Amino acid sequence: REAALTGVRASSLRVLIVGVDWPPETFLWRLIRGLAAAGMHLTLAVPERPRNARPLPNCDLLVTGGWSETAFRRVWRSGGRLAGALSRSPLDVRRTFAAAVAAGAGSGGPERLFRWLPFAGRAWDVIYFPWNLTAISHLPLMDRAPSVVSCRGAQINVAPYNWKRAGLRQGLMTTFERSAAVHCVSEAIREEATRFGLDRAKAVVIRPGVDPSYFRPRPNGHLQPGPLRVITTGTIMWRKGYEYALTAVRMLLDCGHPVRFDVIGDGPEVQRLLYTVNDLRLADHVFWHGRLSPAEVRARLQAADVFLLSSLSEGISNAVLEAMACGLPVVTTAAGGMAEAVTDGVEGFVVPGRDPESIVVALRDLDRRPEQRISMGVAGRERVKRDFRLEGQVESFVRLFQEVA
Repeated sequence: REAALTGVRASSLRVLIVGVDWPPETFLWRLIRGLAAAGMHLTLAVPERPRNARPLPNCDLLVTGGWSETAFRRVWRSGGRLAGALSRSPLDVRRTFAAAVAAGAGSGGPERLFRWLPFAGRAWDVIYFPWNLTAISHLPLMDRAPSVVSCRGAQINVAPYNWKRAGLRQGLMTTFERSAAVHCVSEAIREEATRFGLDRAKAVVIRPGVDPSYFRPRPNGHLQPGPLRVITTGTIMWRKGYEYALTAVRMLLDCGHPVRFDVIGDGPEVQRLLYTVNDLRLADHVFWHGRLSPAEVRARLQAADVFLLSSLSEGISNAVLEAMACGLPVVTTAAGGMAEAVTDGVEGFVVPGRDPESIVVALRDLDRRPEQRISMGVAGRERVKRDFRLEGQVESFVRLFQEVA
């Protein structure tokens, strides 16, 4: 019925998704697979052609990178791209040249042209930018078809406040103005984005989703003896606030509460994390596992007692939703839209950011009251099944793309 109202069937839509690394981030890959399964014809703009990538039905790859190669390879590949674009549409090539010139002269011009030429002479019904910064760097594409831009977290509530990136604010205002719709992962992110020119009438809040049939509680379901098993997953960087989590672990140990803290993820500040673990004498209690597969993450979640998110910046954490689906109570800061996913005292505890003492109080309470861990875990899983199912997220994106087209 909704497809009939918009006049566009999902199976007829051609959607270009720009800014996809390979392998894609887990949450983005879930959405891509869901849209493809709904029948949409997707084109993923990737920096390089991936090796050993399994084909996905209704999904094509468009390679846009390669500028980091030698000068000879650049010239060779640029010639090939130009020839291919001219064969598709000479007029579109002229427009692409004009857009590259209008974007500014200098050393960046040839690279912009190199990255934009693969799009020349091709047509889509909707163009989707999962990241604000990708939309800013591909502004000419927004004139080719109705565009949807996603606002997720740090690119809205951190990066625009960096004085060294003053141009980002203007870039956000420009993309908000030129987009047909703007997707926000939470109400909090939507409100933050209005500071940079987002018209609320264009904003659509679609919260993240996970598959509760995949992320599920451990089979035996009973409490485990031993220290409190706390876990977290995420990129190892300052925005995740790991030093506050580690300080809380140290404080718990000092007041006689045995605890094991498992950290899953990789990132630019791994050494900082490991140095902090060493400085706080936590080597016997904190275990860093690096980047794991979804199956390995699920196994670790199922073996844990509590999920901890100490972030300073978030949209809505997919990692928290995965943990809730696995039946874990959550201790999270109030960063971004986290209070929209976790109700304080129901699915877990919401604590202030940069406050290890509040983390300690929450973890100590969960350690002393194992029955509360069970009840909060049950409530969290029910919340995911009700409000954060992957199917619901995919259906909302399908409706959004239909309306935009």
